[in-house]
Amino acid sequence: MESDFEDHPTDASSGSHRASRTQAQTTLDDITRDRERLATRIITPWWYHPALGLITAVFAGAHALPGVWPIAGIALGIMALPVLTTTYARVSGVVVTKPAGPRSRRLLIATLVVLVAAMSCSLAFKFLDVSPWWALIPAGVTFVATVVLGRRYDDALRQEIAAPRTSPA
Repeated sequence: MESDFEDHPTDASSGSHRASRTQAQTTLDDITRDRERLATRIITPWWYHPALGLITAVFAGAHALPGVWPIAGIALGIMALPVLTTTYARVSGVVVTKPAGPRSRRLLIATLVVLVAAMSCSLAFKFLDVSPWWALIPAGVTFVATVVLGRRYDDALRQEIAAPRTSPA
């Protein structure tokens, strides 16, 4: 059986190598077009980031609430996350579960840092025995950061999927 990967005599191989190069370039072009099509399919609906922002605001602000309200708020947020992500997956038909490059990775980390800092502030308000209304500040910051950074993350993700960085050979 003959294979494209077998060694051929030098005089007969020049045509085979050209065909292999052409085939490889065609395959690479197809992959590039597929990446560009995928990038256009993962456009997040307008409602996704505000809904996610509301969920993260609940996570950030719930800790400062009295009694069992923190547990109830966090439980509702935990239940809302899979509903939101499942709905998004159903609408878009595509699910991207991790950053595609360095810019989207930095934006994801920045979003997580804001969320952790806001939750920490909310906990501090509870332990400092200040009015629970102060928790609206970290909750609001979390909401705004989730919406703004989330949209930037989506833009970066689409760019990195459509045109990935190539490392020098």
